[in-house]
Amino acid sequence: MPHDDNPKCREAGIKHQYHVMAPTLNYDTSPWSWSKCSRKYITEFLDTGYGECLLDEPVSRTYELPNHLPGQIYNANRQCELMFGPGSMVCPYMKQCKRLWCTTAEGGHKGCRTQHMPLADGTDCGHGMYCRHGKCVNKELDLRPVHGEWGPWGHYSVCSRTCGGGTRSTSRDCNNPEPRNGGKFCVGRRMKFRSCNTEPCPRGRRDFREEQCSQFDGKHFNINSLPPTVRWVPKYSGILMKDRCKLFCRVAGTMAYYQLKDRVIDGTPCGPDTYDICVQGLCRQAGCDHVLNSKAKNDKCGVCGGDNSSCKTLAGTFNDAEYGYNTVVSIPAGATNIDIKQVSYSGKSEDDNYLALSDSHSNFLLNGNFVVAMFKREIPFKGTVIEYSGSDTIEERINCTERIEEELILQVLCVGNLYNPDVRYSFNIPIEEHREQFVWDPSGSWLDCSRMCQGERRCRAVCVRKSDHLGVSDQRCEHLPRPNAATEPCNTDCELRWNVAGRSECSAKCGPGYRTMDVQCMRYSLLKRQSERVEGRACSDLPKPQAREACHGDCLLKSWQYSAWSQCSKTCGRGARTRDSYCMNNLGRRLVDRECSDYQRMVAESCNDQACPDWSANDWSECLVTCGKGMRHRQVSCSVGVGEENLSEHFCDPNTKPLAVGSCELPDCASWQVGVWGPCAVTCGHGYQMRAVRCVSGLYGDTVDGRKCNAASRPRDSQDCEMAPCPWASPQHSTVRPDTSGQLLTQWRYGSWTTCSVSCGKGKRARYVSCRDAQGGVADESYCAHLPRPPESSACFSSCGQWSSREWSPCSVTCGVGQATRQVECSNYHHQVDESFCDQDERPSTEHECTATPCPSEYRQRPNDQPYSPHNPASHPGHGSWNVPSADNQWRTGPWGGCSSTCAGGFQRRVVVCQDAEGRSTSHCDQRVKPAESKSCDSGPCPLWNYGIWGECTQTCGGGRRTRQVVCQQPNGQRLNDHNCDVLDKPPDMEQCSLHLCPGSTSWHRRPWKPCSVSCGRGTKQREITCVYQNQTQIEEEHCSHLSRPRAQKACRAQGCPSWKANRWRKCSATCGVGVQNRDVYCRLKGTGRVREELCGSHNRPATAQPCQVTECLHHTWAAGEWQDCNATCGEGMRNRKVLCVGAELTPVQDALCDPSSCPALHQPCSRAPCYHMWITGEWSQCSASCGVGYQQRIVSCSMKPSSTLHPYDAQSSALSHPHCPEPPPPSTRQCLLWDCPQAAYWKVGPWSKCSQTCGAGVMERRVECLFSKGQPSKHCRPAERPESQATCRERECESLQCVLSVRITDYHFIINHLQARIQPLLSQCTDFPKEYVTLRSGQTDNYSEVYGYRLLNPFDCPYNDSRRQDCDCRNDYSAAGYTLFHKVRLDIISLRIMTTDLKFSQTLFGRPVPFATAGDCYSAAKCPQGQFSINLIGTGLKVAEATKWTSQGNYVSVKDGVRIYGRCGGFCGKCIPQPHNGLLVYVQ
Repeated sequence: MPHDDNPKCREAGIKHQYHVMAPTLNYDTSPWSWSKCSRKYITEFLDTGYGECLLDEPVSRTYELPNHLPGQIYNANRQCELMFGPGSMVCPYMKQCKRLWCTTAEGGHKGCRTQHMPLADGTDCGHGMYCRHGKCVNKELDLRPVHGEWGPWGHYSVCSRTCGGGTRSTSRDCNNPEPRNGGKFCVGRRMKFRSCNTEPCPRGRRDFREEQCSQFDGKHFNINSLPPTVRWVPKYSGILMKDRCKLFCRVAGTMAYYQLKDRVIDGTPCGPDTYDICVQGLCRQAGCDHVLNSKAKNDKCGVCGGDNSSCKTLAGTFNDAEYGYNTVVSIPAGATNIDIKQVSYSGKSEDDNYLALSDSHSNFLLNGNFVVAMFKREIPFKGTVIEYSGSDTIEERINCTERIEEELILQVLCVGNLYNPDVRYSFNIPIEEHREQFVWDPSGSWLDCSRMCQGERRCRAVCVRKSDHLGVSDQRCEHLPRPNAATEPCNTDCELRWNVAGRSECSAKCGPGYRTMDVQCMRYSLLKRQSERVEGRACSDLPKPQAREACHGDCLLKSWQYSAWSQCSKTCGRGARTRDSYCMNNLGRRLVDRECSDYQRMVAESCNDQACPDWSANDWSECLVTCGKGMRHRQVSCSVGVGEENLSEHFCDPNTKPLAVGSCELPDCASWQVGVWGPCAVTCGHGYQMRAVRCVSGLYGDTVDGRKCNAASRPRDSQDCEMAPCPWASPQHSTVRPDTSGQLLTQWRYGSWTTCSVSCGKGKRARYVSCRDAQGGVADESYCAHLPRPPESSACFSSCGQWSSREWSPCSVTCGVGQATRQVECSNYHHQVDESFCDQDERPSTEHECTATPCPSEYRQRPNDQPYSPHNPASHPGHGSWNVPSADNQWRTGPWGGCSSTCAGGFQRRVVVCQDAEGRSTSHCDQRVKPAESKSCDSGPCPLWNYGIWGECTQTCGGGRRTRQVVCQQPNGQRLNDHNCDVLDKPPDMEQCSLHLCPGSTSWHRRPWKPCSVSCGRGTKQREITCVYQNQTQIEEEHCSHLSRPRAQKACRAQGCPSWKANRWRKCSATCGVGVQNRDVYCRLKGTGRVREELCGSHNRPATAQPCQVTECLHHTWAAGEWQDCNATCGEGMRNRKVLCVGAELTPVQDALCDPSSCPALHQPCSRAPCYHMWITGEWSQCSASCGVGYQQRIVSCSMKPSSTLHPYDAQSSALSHPHCPEPPPPSTRQCLLWDCPQAAYWKVGPWSKCSQTCGAGVMERRVECLFSKGQPSKHCRPAERPESQATCRERECESLQCVLSVRITDYHFIINHLQARIQPLLSQCTDFPKEYVTLRSGQTDNYSEVYGYRLLNPFDCPYNDSRRQDCDCRNDYSAAGYTLFHKVRLDIISLRIMTTDLKFSQTLFGRPVPFATAGDCYSAAKCPQGQFSINLIGTGLKVAEATKWTSQGNYVSVKDGVRIYGRCGGFCGKCIPQPHNGLLVYVQ
């Protein structure tokens, strides 16, 4: 498939569209779709049957691509970094999406750059917008898929064949609408076909495939050994079935063949032995009636659709042998299904008997003249193909199923030992008496129209049976003359035309070139007056316009010119500045911007990138308190950057100054908390009471370690108490706090355990323990000291992971009892963790006992060397597990294989063979003691999916999610990896929930009001009302039905409407009789006045005129006066008279009262004596040439007599307006022949010789001679223009080359200092005289020289207001024409003269090189020079000196300011050059 810029994909008049097959990726590329050209090639590829591989579903793994667009994963700044490196950012002032413009890593002040690639799809480009395919589009609209639908079927194409069964096709496109945003493509047929022109081709016409091959006759395709007169014939045999619809052609007379086309024309038979035809490169079924998808077949008589009743079978044998050719049978014309065999007598291919065929004129078709074909071949005979098996076979055969048109003679050639041949033949011949039963019926069906427009269709004659008029095959009537077919015009409602749809740009930007035209065949409907494009072959019989025409480039070079930069938008912190741009050509003329669209322009750049002063703050100090709320400090300063010197604070914005003092809050301070005092320990007398004292912290009073509270301020937890005196106690004794509590009934009480301190692993848990008395009150712990105190804390363990085990290793022994091991790991979410995170009590075992086959040593033969032979083999302890030996033969077993199932039962197999004592296989073992070959094995139950209950929904309404845990477990609860269970059966672990809409989550969204329906007066405004969800997503309106719908329409009033205003009627146009009254009518707007009339409309406009009737008119007549004298003194003239309208009594009145149709004539021709005319000539002008042949002119005029003065007339017009002067007039121009001009001479140069040195500096020479234009030697060439005949050269550097450069330091440094090193010495050769070149900063567009190449056919004309046009009446044959651009010029720094003839750093676009500051033409001898030169020394520090003058031959115009010079020079082969004496002098500014 070609790239999109390939000439095969070019469409005339249309710019290239680059898509997937673009040659390079840039901003013009649309890599998201195929181009029109690529779609054509892909469609043809798939239509031809090469797309079958798409039916093979891939079996490789699927690739999971991210659901988000790339621009949503990588933002624009990240894309810049990937493109240009870290630190690069998006340019803020450039349009995005189409091209990604990024700053450099150094900053925006270095400008922006791009790689002409669009932003990634999904990059944000505005509120609710993102980039998509290089455009900024709405996100919501872009996400909606649009499914494709088929468009209408088009018109059927022209039939591919004129006879023999062609096809017509029509197609439709998936464009109604096209699929977008992931929408589905149309499904169904894109093309459909139908048969046409199915009548058989005339006999004798070439095969259709042969016609296609013959089109390449004489084309050898640069293949060796093919002559220029090569002739191509079709190749049938040896072609693969899938390639039958490709055009393979064979070189006539050879066996070499080649594929000349990818597909044959539709309707071509797939082969000589089938009626199937090729359509779109594929072989499709067709019947013998040449109709697509028909199942009609020939019967044995060769009749299409026949019933085998029109022929009979003849068969026979032949076995007589005489030397030479023996006639077997004559096969008559019309025979079908010919089958001939000749069987070898010896069963070998060489039996000395060979079949032969000849026609009725004894011309051999096969094996004639004692030359025998050994291999298979096909014999064409009068439009029929006869197959021959070849003689190198045991059974030699000749077959032909088709009808033969002439008689065939079957012979057998007998040679050698003259063995009797064995020939058997059979064929069918027509039955004679049936021929008269069929006739032609001329009134058959109408055939298809011959042309798409303005064609003709014929009525097809059909063969019918005479008895019942039943239609039969046309072959039944072939012997009868076919009647002339009736015809009628068809498709007369349209016409076919060639139309030039577009033209490409000129291939040459400058000078002559060509452009291509898109010529399309159009079908013009005469009824609808519309045109549509059809395929080109429909217009093949119309003369097609040329698809290519000459053009001429305007030689105008274009570039962007800029104004000065604007001020920066910021004084610091990266601002932006802009400038205006103009598209200009090299003539200084401004063009529209699109003319320079191919050139990059820079209209904005960043500036003042240095950072602005800003506040910087140090880190905060530590909080001044250890708990609770406090204060902290930090240092705030004004600076331009971190680490820079601090500035005065007035340089920074005081409103944005950070705080230097701030609050801080640490965890709340711990404090002592006390409970209420408990009851007194005694009921009488002196005792004590206690209360709880604890250290608490936080809002909820969490108990913490007492060391976090101030120990000095701890409240007391006990105090003395005094009750009523005890009746039995003496006053001097009191109750003291007991040391033991043996007498009290106390016990320890404890609460429930807290949760473990860690969520997984080893932690701690605690509980509350207190000593309680009999009443349940809290007692001092000393009263419970005699009891064991319950623990207040204990260790706890929560499993962080799960045990996972690997496969068991093989048994450690090959026989007997051994050990098998496996690896056990503690894992958490498929990651291995330390074993301490798993519960050690549940750790699976890492080894277990395994039993292999018993070791042979345990069951060797007994000491008496007798084999062990138990009476009951089944009772042997090793039966089924190991071998049971016998005397000579015994069973041998292999190891058990793996279990067939990893769970839920299975079986194991092993190999059991019978071997003798020497280990050879035998069948003499006792079958009763044969060990078992299989046994069951139980691997335990299979793991199953287990799942918990659903968690809470993430949303209570509006659609949320809820999850549950789904794990793979053994029936004993052991958790396994998910891959141990069937993934397809895994229950879902997440589902949607709370799908009902939230109350208040929907609302009516009001779009803005549309404009008023009228531009004036009263109208209505409308707006769209949609139901949206809370995230502004549009939903069905029934979800908002509970809300009152806002109004979607309201009245509006625009400005007042204008109306018609009519003034009063004027007076009647007639004073009597019927007249007309007029009045002014205008459109008026209140408050504005008169406005345009179209604002009021014409349907209600008042009348501006009406008839009026006044008194009857009086009768008026015309009165004519006398004729005046003739106005000519001689010859023909005119005379006049007065005519008045008069009323009663001949009173003059207005002329309008009389009938104008009866007005007498006012003028009349008159004649005087004949005039005398004569030619008057002026003096001859000066000769137009200074030598050779030139032209002279004079004035020639025609004058007449008698008159006091002559009346001259221009000679050119006299022949028209004054034919009285004698003919012919005197000549107004004549040639003038002066002395012979010297022939034009020019310098002719020869090729350069080889360098005189093989290394280092050398010299090369060439021949320079002055010649006339006819090649004769001349001495008239200008010495100043003589090209160099010698030049330095350097093939390569010599190893020991040293160069010493000597220059005049004084002069050179003076120039260098003034020009600021703008002059570049060219030191490429070692020479004492280096050449200095000045770079022209303004570029090539302002420094050029031109000699214009067009010459007017009339050299004294100056058409088109002195402007040049390529369609002028002129010739483009001036041999000295050329156009040269300069970007460096050579400067002689000693004389400060520019060497105009040094063209080293120049570029000649066309024609001959033109020296610097030189122009000319051979356009016209009048003053309209066309040659141009331009000099622009801006930026070089140089100016053209005032002493510089130009020598001109012809006309010369110049605009000069010293730095910029523009000149137009020329004439009739003239030019201007700087004066040779001074040259092009410059001076330093």
